Amino acid sequence: MKRLLPFAIGLAVCLAGIVFMGVYLWKDNPDTSPVQVDLGERLEDPRRVVDDDGDEIVFGFDRRLELKEDIKMYSSLIGYLREETGYEFELHVTPSDSKIVDELGNGKVDIAAVGTLGYLQANELYDADILARGLNDSGDDTYRAAIITLPNSPVDHLTDLIGKSFAFGDNASTQGNLIPSLMLSGEGISLGDLGNYQHFSSHSEVADAVLRGDFDAGSIQDTLASYLESKGLIKVLAISDKYPRSGIVVSSSMAEETEKMQAIRDALLNFDPKGKDSKGIYRWDMTEMPGGFASADSADYEDVRRMAAAFGLLGHDSHDAK
Repeated sequence: MKRLLPFAIGLAVCLAGIVFMGVYLWKDNPDTSPVQVDLGERLEDPRRVVDDDGDEIVFGFDRRLELKEDIKMYSSLIGYLREETGYEFELHVTPSDSKIVDELGNGKVDIAAVGTLGYLQANELYDADILARGLNDSGDDTYRAAIITLPNSPVDHLTDLIGKSFAFGDNASTQGNLIPSLMLSGEGISLGDLGNYQHFSSHSEVADAVLRGDFDAGSIQDTLASYLESKGLIKVLAISDKYPRSGIVVSSSMAEETEKMQAIRDALLNFDPKGKDSKGIYRWDMTEMPGGFASADSADYEDVRRMAAAFGLLGHDSHDAK
């Protein structure tokens, strides 16, 4: 295991696995009953968690935490959708050499939980449609990004990041890439002004990179930042404005199956993860939809679409390049 920071040593056994954020987040609530998912051999070369018989609706997701945690969370959601709609669902894990955006376009994924930028890219490139938008704990359908550093870092303001190293999320991540780019640009900081930077696949990987001291700062989702700050593990340098929250996106071909889409949309809008549907839902508070879902429309995203286009983040070149 890579070195632990001195301030993290005193946080006992639950932080020993800090390089694997999802596991360490689970240990904070060890009594949570996990969904029964085969996480063995199939994940060595992950494709689909359930064997394909050709009839299932294939559900994909953006990576947020450690992979096994993501699988448990979204497996619990598709269990709910299966029960509510009567349709069979299959959880798909996007391999490291693929993109969920492209999989929505090439037929490998029918429906997916993705961030705002991922939706905009899938819509621009493959005519994917937005089905529902996530709600936070307070019922708000927006979210923020947080730029973080270590508690003892001399970096106190965004302008202090000039010449420093920065960890971004995936290129298709709203909170990990688009929003922090806007935040830095607002302070007159371009990528060329940074000492170096790197993109990571998930928010937990960004957090780990900062916690290990490999990068001076990074950008992650507001919910994870709040959790880590409450543990004294990070310092939040800046919080962004509010932007439309992550949602559930469907491929163009699946969108044409109107009866199925209406049933799934209704199930999502009726989803109550804090009340009647809390039983069997795994760590849903760590997703981008902790309060359930609200209706969504393409027009809701026009402002963000213009900003993403201004940064060149909507085409193939933008989301393929690291």
